[in-house]
Parts: sequence; structure tokens; C-alpha cells
Amino acid sequence: MIQVRPFRRDDRQAVRQICCDVADRGNPIEGIFPDREFAADLLTSYYTDFEPESTFIAEQDGRVIAYINGCLDNRRYGLAVIFLIIPRLILKGLVRGTFFRPECWQILKGSVRNWKRIFDWRKKSFHSHQGHLHIGVVKEARRHQAGHLMMERLLSYASEKGLASIAASVHEGNTEACRFFEQLGFEPKDRYLMMMADGHSLKEYHSIAYVKSIH
Repeated sequence: MIQVRPFRRDDRQAVRQICCDVADRGNPIEGIFPDREFAADLLTSYYTDFEPESTFIAEQDGRVIAYINGCLDNRRYGLAVIFLIIPRLILKGLVRGTFFRPECWQILKGSVRNWKRIFDWRKKSFHSHQGHLHIGVVKEARRHQAGHLMMERLLSYASEKGLASIAASVHEGNTEACRFFEQLGFEPKDRYLMMMADGHSLKEYHSIAYVKSIH
């Protein structure tokens, strides 16, 4: 039986592990980025370290099988990422040699090409108080309703806190994730052309912004 509960500090490593195991459209992060520890910091540290009260965990037989990270204020998220998380990651990347790996340079080239999406994200993050979420489910548990149960818990929590809407970004090729959000009443609002590292080249795709009104 799956149980959904609030995040605890001792769940931090499990969240990081699951995130990196499914980060590449349900596959391990190593397919697109070489440094798992660095990626876990980038993708999860805001939620586990700065807003842990908005994260919920799905557990089965005492094992963490999924998480949903919530952020109830994009402005707060943007400020924390730019002024607290990114500076630490720059130092960590230099110490670990992450930035000297060719795979990292491909991702940085893609990020430069993604300037419009990043600019739009920054504008919305700093000038609105919309929330967003990030979800991760281990592969063997994806048909067991863990995602739906966690989403119900997060949406209920966000509603209690007065949040008007919440968003999620999905790679257009992740059709399973697109169906998941659409089944839960999320509507596709924007499509952003993005570049992603693919071996020694860059590949185009679209990032779909799904939004759900809470009130």
C-alpha cells in the first residue's frame, strides 16, 4: 500500500537519488549530464533545503518510491537559485572539475541557445507569485497511482496556502508525463523551443508549460 506523507530531512538523499534516476525523460541523468552530485544539487536543493514543507513523499513498504517538490512562490525560488544556489554550484563545479568535461560544455552551449526560455522564466519568476512543481517516480512504481496521490496532497496544501495556480514544465517527448498532467486537469499554456545536449551535438525540442488553476 502506498502512503503519502510530508518530507522529512532524512528523505533528502532518496529524493536526490530518484531525481537523478529519472531526470532524462524517465531515464538516468548520465544520459545528458556527467556529474550526478552536481545535478542533484541543481535540481533538488531548493525544494529540500529552502522550502521542504512543500515537498511530499510516497512510500511503499517503508521505501521511498516517489516525491513531489512544490514551490508556492516563483519569485522566492528565483531569488534563492540566482543568489544562493548558483554561486555554490559554480564553486562546486570548479572544485569537482565538472565544468572542464566536454559534456558540460555542450549543456552550457545549449543554455546560451535557450536564452529566450530562460528570460521568460526569469520574468515570470520575479514578477508573479505563481507556484510550480517537480515530480519524480521510480520506474517500477509508475503504474501504482503514486503520482496522483502526491498531486492530490500538494494541490490540497497549495489551496490551503492560498495559491492561485501551479505550473509544471514537461519535455514534449515525454508523452507519459504529458498524459499524466492532462488527466489531472493541467492545461498546456506555452511551448518553448529549447536545445538539449545529445552526445556531441545539440538537439531541438519543445518544453511545454502546463498550468492548473487551484481556486
